[in-house]
Amino acid sequence: MRRAKSIIYVNYSPYENSGKILDFLLENFEQIFLFSLGFYGLGNKKKYNRLLIFINGKLIEKKPLGQIPIPQGLFFLLLPLRSLIILIQILVYSLWLKRKYGRIDYYFTVNAFTAWIGTILKKIGLVNKTIFWVWDYYPPYHDNKIIVLMRQIYWYFDKVSSHSDYVAYVNQKLIDLRKDTGVLSRNASFQIVPIGTEKFNIKPRVKKDVVFGFIGVLKRSHGLDIIFDNEKLIGKYLPNARLEVIGSGPDEMHFRQRAKKSPILTKFYGFLEDKKINEVLKKCSIGIAAYVPDKSNVSYYGDPGKVKRYLSLGLPVIVTKVVGFSKEIDNSKAGVAIEYDNSENLIDAIKKIMSDYPTYQKNALSLSRKYYYKVIYKKMFALK
Repeated sequence: MRRAKSIIYVNYSPYENSGKILDFLLENFEQIFLFSLGFYGLGNKKKYNRLLIFINGKLIEKKPLGQIPIPQGLFFLLLPLRSLIILIQILVYSLWLKRKYGRIDYYFTVNAFTAWIGTILKKIGLVNKTIFWVWDYYPPYHDNKIIVLMRQIYWYFDKVSSHSDYVAYVNQKLIDLRKDTGVLSRNASFQIVPIGTEKFNIKPRVKKDVVFGFIGVLKRSHGLDIIFDNEKLIGKYLPNARLEVIGSGPDEMHFRQRAKKSPILTKFYGFLEDKKINEVLKKCSIGIAAYVPDKSNVSYYGDPGKVKRYLSLGLPVIVTKVVGFSKEIDNSKAGVAIEYDNSENLIDAIKKIMSDYPTYQKNALSLSRKYYYKVIYKKMFALK
């Protein structure tokens, strides 16, 4: 397939290749200018703010972007300052990119604030077309009033960015929300482009050991506590159960402390690259996506990339009913949807999956193929 010419892609680390989106861009564009921005404290010394320049699928240049270290407690208070720095750097480097490489066809992002930056770049002639792939919605509820204020400001950017040249949503819930709030017309129709999956040659097989796999940013709302909260019950029925944790984040020390006291053998890998992630998850038997049912939880509205990763690897999923995609998992018998605060629910789900593991694994692989990234992403970029 002929490659399109050039695209600026802006996303926050470690989500640049969620659902294989970066791989898709590398396969279909001659020039990719990736602004990779640090958002969460990932617990290591890696520099996440970078401009990466790819030509014909190869990384040819890296440029560090300025970043200021901010204590976790001051993160949201100083978010406007960080955002201003991001705005300035994207503007300056986009001007430099156009002068060096010529016309930039697309500006593509998944975040409302960075999508707003794209509208500025188009108005001053630095890019030809803006694309906003809407991943989430931040409910204006939280115990912390500063976070509430930041979410309200973000919602303003979302309203503006919802009028980018092309807008796609990861699910119908995000569209309905914007229609209910008057951001979108009731009669308007929009493309739904879910998070994609990858294809692996995996044969269903029996797994005797229960090894829970978790990948993602380590924060409490993502529900990893469900394992430690139920460790005694899990130990009673599954004395050899283990937990493999991939990722880092603001609550990493909380989970490490719980793991030290837990009878469930737990290994923390920190942040890993794609191939190593898959190597770890292939050793697991069940993927955990136990999002916490809190009205301020962003996960109510998104399409969890970790679930798509589990399914791609033939890993049956235990998912809480917080996410809309849990219904499809349940109906497809690619895993089991549970209530977060129901211990018996969790144990029953584990038993159900392990008692007929090859079937659940086969169904997980089958469901994943429905969302193969090389097929579903084409419509966002008018590629044939």
